[in-house]
Amino acid sequence: MRQNPARRTALLDAAITLLAERGSAALSYRNLDEAAALPVGTAANYFRTRADLLLEVTRHVLNRLGPDPQTLAAALEHPQPTRHAAVLQHLLDRMQRERDATLALLELRLLARRYPDLQATFRTTVQENLILSRQFSEAHGFTQGDEEFLTGYLLLSGFVFEDLTLPGLLPPELGTRLIQTLTAPSTPQPG
Repeated sequence: MRQNPARRTALLDAAITLLAERGSAALSYRNLDEAAALPVGTAANYFRTRADLLLEVTRHVLNRLGPDPQTLAAALEHPQPTRHAAVLQHLLDRMQRERDATLALLELRLLARRYPDLQATFRTTVQENLILSRQFSEAHGFTQGDEEFLTGYLLLSGFVFEDLTLPGLLPPELGTRLIQTLTAPSTPQPG
């Protein structure tokens, strides 16, 4: 397999665009070569099988959606009461800015659901990403335990899904309000 990192990145970025704009059916080697403006046959030299391509695209999507180190560092400088909200807002902004990558991840999820041979690999990759995110959240005192972390993860994932698949359905400021609600200090229950 070829090892030109710039070309590999161009192919992976083109795959993300194809998935976001045209769906998984459009993700052929020929379409990928064309979308990346590379000679016919290039994609086949970089990815032996469709499964190899899909795994690398999944990793590339998760990398593109991951936090920007400088912005994350700035968010972590916020005082403790607003630090968690600042980090979540950064992640939400990134998912909305990286619209193609977020939509490609949704398409990859559907593809993994349809093809059990891809599901195990996709599940492992996403699960590893979730574990790292939970560990980060707990290490910074944002959440305690799986249930609290997963509640926030699912709340924001659901909002992003609605916002990207049906733009304008929800009020644009709802994401920020959800983050504020999620990170508000809990009030002690009487009794």
